Order: sequence, then structure tokens, then C-alpha cells
Amino acid sequence: MVRWLICLIRIITFRPEEKFENINIKDIEITNISITKIVKLKFDLNSIINKNFDYIIFTSTLGAKYFMEEIKKQNHEEILKNKNIIAIGKKTAEYLNNDCIIPENQSSKGIIKLIEKNSNILLIRSKNGNPYLVKKLREIGNLQIINAYKSVIIDDKDYEYIYIKMKNNYFNAVIFTSSFIFRSYVKVFSKYGNPLEILPNLIIAIGERTGNTIKRFGIKPIIMEEPDIKLSVIKVIQYYNSEILF
Repeated sequence: MVRWLICLIRIITFRPEEKFENINIKDIEITNISITKIVKLKFDLNSIINKNFDYIIFTSTLGAKYFMEEIKKQNHEEILKNKNIIAIGKKTAEYLNNDCIIPENQSSKGIIKLIEKNSNILLIRSKNGNPYLVKKLREIGNLQIINAYKSVIIDDKDYEYIYIKMKNNYFNAVIFTSSFIFRSYVKVFSKYGNPLEILPNLIIAIGERTGNTIKRFGIKPIIMEEPDIKLSVIKVIQYYNSEILF
């Protein structure tokens, strides 16, 4: 039994700038290449004022941010009062600064388990959000959706230098934070060759949906149940500092 120890672990992520988190951990180098960007959408608060929602669901920190900005701007903070507020993860709950319900399984399936039949539900999400969650919530109750933002691909930049770095095994791991980002990666990097062949040995997928999307391409990622980029980085560290048998 020998300890496999890499002095410097290089990780690549493809998060939009609006979602990038600067994680400072010794001997970890994180390169983020934004191949998508966030576009804030206009939405109408008049359609939800004075409605009796049993649940208000937030599936991302950005959705919470944009929604809170709008209700404060229009002085309609009462929308959230005395409501069951569900946040998909701890960071989203922290941003809302409310007593939120966080599902044990921090995913769409975890959210669905919390909703009672015939409920009135307000879902705050990305326009590119999980269609599975929308389908299931409509089966459970009366659903209203606010698309607070959307993600779009940045395909007018030259990413060939990153393709070459990946092809030369510069990175030890890659972290994909959504299905949309993985599909965008495939589309953008296909201009230079086969994007699947240049992936590092260690591929981390945040969330079951992201993991399943990657699996459809014949790749086996490690799937993180909790939607937390820092925990994903720690998983990479544990992987490379674990004991293996030669």
C-alpha cells in the first residue's frame, strides 16, 4: 500500500462568472473557464401578489438573489411572509436569510418529497432549470413559475488553448456543476476535436441530473449529492490523497 500524493492538484471548472467562487486551499489550483453566462430576466410580481402559496421554492442562489432584489425594489417583501420557503441547498438558504426548509437530499427529488398533494406552489428558477421538477410539481399541485434568469452559451471566444492544456493532461480533475454546462462544454470544445477524449481521469458531477447527463456520453463521474463546489474540491483532494494499491 502506497500513498498517492500530488503536490499540486489542478482543477478546471466551467462556471459562469456570476457563479464562480474563489476557493483558497493550499496546493490547489482552480482554473475557471466561463463558457456560459447568466442573463437576468424581467418578471412580473403582480401575478403573485396576494396569492396564497403553500410553498415557495428556490432552486439556486442566483434565483434567490434576483427575486429578493426585485421584491425589495418594489416593496413587496410580504410575498415571503408566513410561507413555507424551500431552498435547495444551504447556500441558497443563507442568502435568503429566512427560516428555510432544506431537503435532506438536496436535489429536485428531495424537494418533491417535501410537497403535500394539492398545494399551491411558486417555483423561482432558471429558465434552463430541471424539467423533471416542473413536471412532478404540476402532478402534485398548482404550480406557478418565475424564471428569474437564464444561461446562454458563450461560443464567440477562442478556447483552443484550454483544449490543448486538457489534451496534454494539465488538469487532474474537472467539476461540472450542471447538465447545461456539460452540454455546453461538449458543444464549444467540439470545434477543436473530441471533447470527451481530453477529460481528466477524475470527473466530478454536482447533482444526480448532471451525473446522469454525463453518463449518457459513456463517462462515469463521481456524483456529489450536495450542491456545493467547495465540497467537490475537497472530494478531489481526498481522491488524490487516498491510499491505492499498485
